[in-house]
Parts: sequence; C-alpha cells; structure tokens
Amino acid sequence: MTMWTPTIPQDAEPKYRALLDALQHDIDAGLLSPGTRLPTHRQLAERLGVAIGTVGRAYAVAEERGIVSGEVGRGTFVRGPEPGVEQGTVEEEDPEVIDLSKSRLMRDPRVGSVAGMLQALARRPNLDRLMDFYQPAPGMARHRELGAQWVRRTGLTVSPDRVIITSGAQHGAATVLASLTRPGDVVCTEQVTYTGVKAIASLLHLQLRGLPLDGEGLIPEAFEAVCRESPPRALYCMPTLQNPTGRTMPVARRQALVEIAARYEVALVEDDVYGFLPASPLPPLATLAPSIAYYITSTSKSMAPGLRVGYVVAPATRVERVAGVIRASTWLVAPLLAELASEWIERGEADAMVAWKREETLARHAAAMRVLAPWLPPRSAPSFHLWLPLPEPWRTEVFVAQARARQVVVSPSEDFMVGREGAPHAVRVCLGATASRARLEEGLRRLAELLRNGPEPSLTGY
Repeated sequence: MTMWTPTIPQDAEPKYRALLDALQHDIDAGLLSPGTRLPTHRQLAERLGVAIGTVGRAYAVAEERGIVSGEVGRGTFVRGPEPGVEQGTVEEEDPEVIDLSKSRLMRDPRVGSVAGMLQALARRPNLDRLMDFYQPAPGMARHRELGAQWVRRTGLTVSPDRVIITSGAQHGAATVLASLTRPGDVVCTEQVTYTGVKAIASLLHLQLRGLPLDGEGLIPEAFEAVCRESPPRALYCMPTLQNPTGRTMPVARRQALVEIAARYEVALVEDDVYGFLPASPLPPLATLAPSIAYYITSTSKSMAPGLRVGYVVAPATRVERVAGVIRASTWLVAPLLAELASEWIERGEADAMVAWKREETLARHAAAMRVLAPWLPPRSAPSFHLWLPLPEPWRTEVFVAQARARQVVVSPSEDFMVGREGAPHAVRVCLGATASRARLEEGLRRLAELLRNGPEPSLTGY
C-alpha cells in the first residue's frame, strides 16, 4: 500500500472534489502508477484531517470515472488503460485536413466519465423507471428541476414548471417556432445567422427576414422599422456570442429590443447556447421579458457535443403549447440521456466541464488573436468561433477554395446569410473544432500565410 498523501488547499470546498482533483493530478503526473493500492478511507482521512465520508465520496466518484477500481476485501487500486483502447481524445477528421468549420469544443476526457456514470446508473434499483414510455412530454420533474438549476448560472431564475426538456437546442428552437407560427409567417433574425434556424424555417415554411448588425449585434432601430411596417411573428436571435460573428449585445440594446417586441407583441426566441462562456453573463432577454421571451440552451456546447439535451424556458402561459409540439413530434425526450445530464449537473461534473471549456476557449482565442491579429477587430470576446473579415482583394469563395487547397476548411459568409443581399467578404473560423491546440495553431498559421500573400493567380476568368 502506498503512503500517498496528496496536497489539497485548506480552504478548498467541497473537500471531496479537491481530493479527487489531487488524485487525478498525481495519476497524470506519474506519481501513482497503474496497480498502485491507495490508502484506506480511514488512513487517508486521518492524514488529511477530513471526514472518512469525504474520502469515500472522492474514491466513489473516481471509480465512476474509471480511474480507480475497488475490490472487496483488498482495497482501492489505480487503474491502467483498458487493453486495446487508445487513451485521450482522438481526431475524428481526416488527419490530413484541419477542419475549422465545426462550432464545438471537445470535452476534457478527465472530467465526467461517461462509462463511469453509466455504470453508476446501472447500479440503481429504480433504473427501469427511466425506460417507462409514459413520461410527461415536458420532461420528468427531476430533470426539469436540474434544468432550472443549470440555466440559473446565466442569471435566469425560473421555476421548474417553466422548463421543458428537448433533444438539444436545435430541437428546442424548432419546437418553439412550431408552437408560435404557421406556414408563411415572417420571423426576423440577424442578417447573418446560425444556419440551423435557416433549416428550421425551410422545414416549417417560414419566411426569414434578416436584420442588419453592427459591432454590438442586431440593431434595434432596424427591428422597429420592420415592426412598424408589419410585425413579424417572432424574432430569433443570439444576444451572447452570436453565431457566426461572436458579437454580444450590451444591456441597453437588450432592453431596447425587449421594449420594441413588447410594444408590437412580437415573441422573442433567444438562443443562448454559448451563454455559459462569459464569467459574468449579461441578463438574458427572458429575464427582461418573461411573458414574451423563450430561452433556449443545451448541453452539447457546455458539456459534450454528443449529449443532445436541451432546456427551453417558456412563458408560463405557453408551456403546454410547446409541450404539445414535443408530444406530437417525438412524444418525449429520452429520459436516460436527460438523466445523464442531470447527474453531471447534480454532482458538479458539469461545473467542472464549464470551467475547463472556459479556460480552453481563452487559450485558443489568445492563439487566434496572436496569429491573426492584423486582420481581426481589436476587441473580440473569447468564443468557440470568430468572424474573420477578408481584406482586399480577397473574395470569400476564392479564400475558402485556396484555404481548402492548403488542407484547411472554413465556412463562407454565404452559408449564414438571410435574404438575397450580397454577403460580406468574411469567413467563420471555429477555434474548438480540433482536438489539440497545436493542430488549431497550425491551421491558423496557414490562414495567416494566405492573408499575407494575397490570392494566387487564377485562370478561371480567362
């Protein structure tokens, strides 16, 4: 048995998490090798001056994550890699291509073991309840309660009965818009907007009307001009870290939009999937206008890309209407997946994921600002993506093609345009699309080289 005595800060809270972090650190550093037998609960508790239950909880979570294993009568041991399983995050794309077109950030593999959590769920005596088909369409009460807890981190305090569980934010936006509109209705959005809402509009046969943006996001005066002419059925927007531009509306502009929407009775559909990134978030529109605003977020950005669990906060009088759309389309969201997200929220794993993603986003954004500084606005908030204006004489389609020839994929501005007006010469560059920072920086350097050298001569117009 090792005499392992970790160092944890005296003021660390909760203590079990500090102990868990110290255990993970020492394993990563090679101080605890696979097969090492750890001190008993009582021994370690006495050395650290903590409760035996604190050690027990840390060991239990470590076992769920798959980094230790407990054997009855023998003790707790550090686990080694599973045979045939490659450790760490694996690039899914062609290794020859650096794809910077996906707005995501892979999760820290050291936090929130899926295998460990599923093993913990499998030991529950009431697990079969999660497989009962006849669950409420808005979601199970426990999942709605933890969804309300999750959205509270962005400053939105709501009762669980206003929270509706969806299969991700895309499904949430489709459900909300389906509950608000009929075919042919007009929905306003930013002139360059998230491509997913364009797909939803096509599916629901809606007319999108794009509104201009400036450095602070959607322009309220443009919204009011449309409302005076003929009020749209809804306004869909991303006030925080807008996709694709990365712009964030200040509080005064949010208030102006709310006042205009209330005056003309226009529903607000707020997509806040990136709202977890700012350490000091600005108030969501749903806080300023709870009677007309629908708030949408999900776990796919904040926790893991494949965890498709969304949370919609609807006005109190509209919850059943939105739930009815879910009932008519998917009946309900798979409770097992919602339970996995709920467990991570309840145990604090989700908070650890967010902390890591903030840190990683800051580092990747700093790299982008360093490599692409001559071509970026001086003030750009850290985000999963950035909007790169192209200098003369670049044209978007030429830049995208020549970047692709250098094995780098970026998204052209045309993909995000609403309406037939000319798209700006710009591209979206996603900073979280690669598993490693080194691979990202290599892609950014290739883009910088293109920008410095200018377009290569082409014979296509000869």
